[in-house]
Amino acid sequence: MKMTKLVLAILFSIAITACGGDGGDGGPGPTPTTQTISGVAAVGNPLSQVPVYLKDKTGKEVNALTNDDGNFSFVTTDLTPPFYLRTQGYGLFTYTDQQSGTANLDPLATAVIAIANGGEADICTNPPTQLDLTTATSTLKDFLSLVLQKYGVQDADFITTPFDANGQGMDAVIDSIHTELDPANKTIEIKNSFTGETIGQGTFNADGQVNETDPIDQDEVNNLPQSMTSKKYFSYTEDNYGSPEFGPIMIDMLDDGNGKLSVAPTATDGDTGDMYIISYGQGTKTGDSISFTFHGLIMCNYTDPPGTDDSKAIAEFTGTIDANGNISGTFTNTLPPGDTCKENGGNTYEGAFRADDVTNATPADIAGTYDVYVTPDEWAEEGPATLTITQSGSSIDISAIDPQGVEFSGHGTVYGNYTIFRIPVILGHDTNQNATAEYATFFGEFDSETNTIKGFYGDGIPPGDELKAPDYDTTGRTTAAEGFWMAVKK
Repeated sequence: MKMTKLVLAILFSIAITACGGDGGDGGPGPTPTTQTISGVAAVGNPLSQVPVYLKDKTGKEVNALTNDDGNFSFVTTDLTPPFYLRTQGYGLFTYTDQQSGTANLDPLATAVIAIANGGEADICTNPPTQLDLTTATSTLKDFLSLVLQKYGVQDADFITTPFDANGQGMDAVIDSIHTELDPANKTIEIKNSFTGETIGQGTFNADGQVNETDPIDQDEVNNLPQSMTSKKYFSYTEDNYGSPEFGPIMIDMLDDGNGKLSVAPTATDGDTGDMYIISYGQGTKTGDSISFTFHGLIMCNYTDPPGTDDSKAIAEFTGTIDANGNISGTFTNTLPPGDTCKENGGNTYEGAFRADDVTNATPADIAGTYDVYVTPDEWAEEGPATLTITQSGSSIDISAIDPQGVEFSGHGTVYGNYTIFRIPVILGHDTNQNATAEYATFFGEFDSETNTIKGFYGDGIPPGDELKAPDYDTTGRTTAAEGFWMAVKK
């Protein structure tokens, strides 16, 4: 098992005091001023333990992990603005030319960047020399003016105005609408999170503005919920064709109070290991009955012949809520015409699902030292490495030593019996032996009876690196950046 060492650069806003300086009279020298860039990473719900990368004008890059509330902070005293920021996964970007201040990472901040950059939100791969954020912010505020008014957001800057991911104000705006960007066609589309209906469309022009091709009207805004409540679940699926149960997958669900639901499951990408929202779905709840539907979601291993339109896939979930708030039921996944699931050779993929409500669950005590084993995609189990977890409430710190004696560390969160944590490590057999790891993501469930944690992970391979398949030396074939893991307490 290969584990690449990476020294974490988790930077907090800490005052630095000069020691031993000479102020001219033998006294201490002046205290330097600490500069910081901070913000919140959110897609409505706060993005907990998500890696954030900041690149300065010279190309120097540092990284930090968000806390349980999605907040992050960088010390920028020795860095040179402008700064280009991104999340690992989720596709969020932001920018600031200030040495100190706020730079939020959320869909609206990302939209401002895209408007100012000719439709392209990714400013980290090829950083632009400058961006006119003033014009871009003004045109997006005009486009969303009725939505902003509904939730009492006035005189706010999408990037520089601090906010909390608490369902109020700016966060309510992000909760109630989905902002979809198409860099190739230079378009922006605004959808009602609870119905999936398009309420506004526009195109980006060369002057860093939005031309509204379908303005948002008052009736469409009236259909947005005035307030929302959120719940968090961890879910497993099991098909009807003998495949093993898969999970846990994290699900965030918003309820508008009138039976309409907005549902967003999160997992890791099988090609990069980054976390991402699998799909945005809509649903309804009546009493103990619940159902929700996703468009463009394919759950099986599929053939994907040329010409098939994956957006025509539909996944429908129907279930019952028990006395503890947990959900169990069935799913039906219908693929696009001409496509086939490899598991059953058909166009329809079916099975059962269950979801545990962890919204107000007491975090399990998972602290301890474990033997940890990993099974990269297509490879046999490897390990053990030593994994040590220390815990304070729902927050955990991770430290580990691999079989070669390499140390690495990370952070995570505990939700009831479930956990998500991040470690900067490459667990597979990668093609670039000198690659510097990004953060691998671990989803797991703790079993208090056996003192084990089991789940799946997305590997920490950086862009441009790939993981070798077992026959790579003869075929050159690569495999997915994911696998299963198990930790057994010592």
